[in-house]
Amino acid sequence: MKKDKWFFRPTFYIVAILIFALVYTTLGYGDKWAAFLFPEDHFFENSQPIALMIACILTLYIFVQAYKNRQLLKIHWLKLLVYLGLAGLYFFVAGEEISWGQRIFHIATPASIAAVNVQNEITVHNLAVFEKNTFFTADRLVTIFWFSFGVLLPFGSLVWPRFKKFVSKYVPIPYWGVGVLFLVNYVFEHIAKVIYPAVYTFQTIPFPQALKQAKETNYDPLFILISIIFLWELNASLSTARQALPPAEMNLAPGSQIAK
Repeated sequence: MKKDKWFFRPTFYIVAILIFALVYTTLGYGDKWAAFLFPEDHFFENSQPIALMIACILTLYIFVQAYKNRQLLKIHWLKLLVYLGLAGLYFFVAGEEISWGQRIFHIATPASIAAVNVQNEITVHNLAVFEKNTFFTADRLVTIFWFSFGVLLPFGSLVWPRFKKFVSKYVPIPYWGVGVLFLVNYVFEHIAKVIYPAVYTFQTIPFPQALKQAKETNYDPLFILISIIFLWELNASLSTARQALPPAEMNLAPGSQIAK
């Protein structure tokens, strides 16, 4: 497949890296900007579920199109489940980010949940079993996910063709350039952890929480990028498969136009 789209061009990735760096510099902008960016239901917090819901809708659309054309593409049922699972995961995390609308609709936390939830919210990731866990925190589980799916899988496929040939039958493989952005964001987070504590002054939100907001604001849109590339790959595969059909069968393929 010819990779001439904007999401394969080096300029796009250079601009993305510069934006990542800019987001982290907001940690040193002072209290006025911090009050606008970092608290609950403010700019960074709100941008994250929006990005995840866009990724969810795109991935759900990919699942529907792949399912409708599963015979033409000879797509494995497990790959369809992965698309559906990704859409469900994005939806779940987006819901968690806004506490499932609890603050929007002023829903009180049931006593049974409040007793085991560190932030007194209707959320899973704030349960004490995660918040007080030394290893399996919600944040670390997310890191394991993006590193495995967004970095190890594409880079393993890049350097090991036989691995790619086998795995791609069952799992959609993200573009390796997105993996680079995940890694750059990870490195920038650790650099910011050293540089900005001395200049961060906003007392309402602790520095670790503000740093987490900046980090997630950077990597959540990467899931949109993954979905866009998956959709492009699906459309390209459909186009190739339809062109390979005999004329009589092409007219019967899902999504093809009836010949006049």
